[in-house]
Amino acid sequence: MAWSPPQLTTQRLRLVARDDNPRSFISDGRSAAEQDLPGLPSNWRIILKAPEQPIGSIGFIDWDREARLGEIGFMLANDESGRGYMTEACRAVVAFGFEKMGLEAVKAKSLPGNRASIRILEKLGMRKEKQIQGRLWSKGPIVDLDLFILRKPR
Repeated sequence: MAWSPPQLTTQRLRLVARDDNPRSFISDGRSAAEQDLPGLPSNWRIILKAPEQPIGSIGFIDWDREARLGEIGFMLANDESGRGYMTEACRAVVAFGFEKMGLEAVKAKSLPGNRASIRILEKLGMRKEKQIQGRLWSKGPIVDLDLFILRKPR
């Protein structure tokens, strides 16, 4: 069942539902399909409030309603990294998942060497559970991934 998320607002960002014409937020300007990156998160477009510009994408790339578990994925334009934008966006999305979607846990996967993503997940309070084998996108090669989990605070 498709769903359209509401707009979320943080101190510096607006997270708006993606439209039917997804844009690339990779700094080289090519679309995700042109870069062979299908399956990237697509629930929210991350808009910087000032100056008003899209800088990334974030969303739940998997949602198991029975298990009350969601998986987040995100991407940010390379030239916007290191400013805390993705941590800010992730906090808003995780809070939405716990408060509005009824999630009991949120998971995320990262390549073991992706220090920037791992740092974001750790700032959210996620802990590495284990290393698994998986794919970053549906037709990609099987790689080792670190699996992180955050359980709903009690």
